[in-house]
Amino acid sequence: MRKKFTTKIVIIVIIALLAPLTSYTIFQFAEREKDEALIQSIYTQQLNSILFSVNQYCWDVFNSWVSEIQSVCKICKSMTENSAGIQAVLELMNNTPSITGIYIQKKQIEGFLAFRESGSGKRPNVKYEKERLKELIEKSSNELGRIVNHAQDGYIRPFITPWKLGDNREINLLLFPLINIKMEKEETPLAGIFIDNISFVNNIIARKFDEMDEGDFIFGVREMNTDEVIYSNSENNNIKFERDEKLWILPSLKLLIKIQGTTLDQISRTRTQRNLVYIVLVNFVLIFGLYYLIRNVYKEMRLAQMKTDFVANVSHELRTPLALIQMQAEMLEMGRVRTKEKRMHYYQTIMNESVRLTQLINNILDFSRIESHKKEFNLKPTDISALVTNTLEIYRFHIEQKGFVLQKKIAKDLLVIEIDEEAVKLAIVNLLDNAIKFTKDEKRIIISLNKQEKAVVVSIQDFGIGIPESEHKKIFDKFYRIGDSLVHNTKGSGLGLSLVKHIMEIHKGKVILKSKPGEGSTFSLIFPVA
Repeated sequence: MRKKFTTKIVIIVIIALLAPLTSYTIFQFAEREKDEALIQSIYTQQLNSILFSVNQYCWDVFNSWVSEIQSVCKICKSMTENSAGIQAVLELMNNTPSITGIYIQKKQIEGFLAFRESGSGKRPNVKYEKERLKELIEKSSNELGRIVNHAQDGYIRPFITPWKLGDNREINLLLFPLINIKMEKEETPLAGIFIDNISFVNNIIARKFDEMDEGDFIFGVREMNTDEVIYSNSENNNIKFERDEKLWILPSLKLLIKIQGTTLDQISRTRTQRNLVYIVLVNFVLIFGLYYLIRNVYKEMRLAQMKTDFVANVSHELRTPLALIQMQAEMLEMGRVRTKEKRMHYYQTIMNESVRLTQLINNILDFSRIESHKKEFNLKPTDISALVTNTLEIYRFHIEQKGFVLQKKIAKDLLVIEIDEEAVKLAIVNLLDNAIKFTKDEKRIIISLNKQEKAVVVSIQDFGIGIPESEHKKIFDKFYRIGDSLVHNTKGSGLGLSLVKHIMEIHKGKVILKSKPGEGSTFSLIFPVA
């Protein structure tokens, strides 16, 4: 009944503690795809933010060129070839490798146009390029008009178009209005910047990438017309970039980015798996802690129960001999025992019960002293053969009275060993008492003493009920007794074997049990010999 109650408590505790944890773990496993998507979304936003900042930087660089040209044109009224304004514009072009040419409209349609020398030392045909510009402006007048209107409202958005020069360089022309500068007919003039794609990538974009590079990302730029990666900060040519974004001022180029050494999918999956591993580890720790807690609670409950059984059993053990002593003493006192033989029997019974009572009390007192480390042992050189023989002689009458046959196999000429005589006697008597208690049919006890390698062994063998192997270690625990039914059916305190174990530990020896159910038991006290 008690076991069922304990089991119920354990089950309730397990459910109360593990149910929420298990539910949370299952929920995390079920939600892992959403978690992966969330993590991937966060990393994607981070990559997009980086590309946005690069795009914004390029836009700011272009706006700085626009502002410089507008300032020059506003200050310098004369824009002839030798004027200070034109010289300032040429200086801007020559000092900025990414600018291949600059166009400034001096009057309707026509204007100033200059180009940088190409790598071969040649300059494009200015007259021819002016004609092309004239055609482009006329053809795109509507769109250019909208751009002018936006500029007057405070937002400058360039008109962007690819531009092929004779040397086949990839060039883009960016036309923009010159605000607060008027031509004839009150029209807003235009200006243009010819940007070399490769030079812009190498001198502007790459520099920004280098500033941002801390080893966490791989950057690149792709030419959309050819689908060729024209710049990368990695030597690997087979990189699959994860995010891309068009360059605002040069739409034929795409900015590329990838996380170094991994992918977004791998990162999100790894993060999710790591979180799940942490959860599993926490589960394991909590389950282990729960197991340890329940195990200790169970042990404490079992110990408390054994103490209760011990008190009940010892009370019974004390009452029985006291009742017999009292009853038979009263019989003798009242003179009701007529024959001498009967009186001697009563005297012997009183003596035996007194001895048993004394042994029980001594066991309890000795165990208490040993547990509290107050027991003093007097180890001195002792003839172990004589000690065993004397102990058996003292205990022989009790053994034979119980109907047992005692067989001795005591080797002679054994070494004198250092032991506490009283403690070893107590250990032997406890083992003999155990043999008597748990033997029903074949009432025979064999006690042997012999010398083994570096040890002297005292063995006590009975032919009683035996002990299951699962109980071999437990029977040496204090208060422990095999099976609830035996607690009341067999006399004893549950301290005897625990006391024997303590005594052997004091002697730096050990007690070994060999037993099988139905085949009896053999307890061996092993004393080391130096």
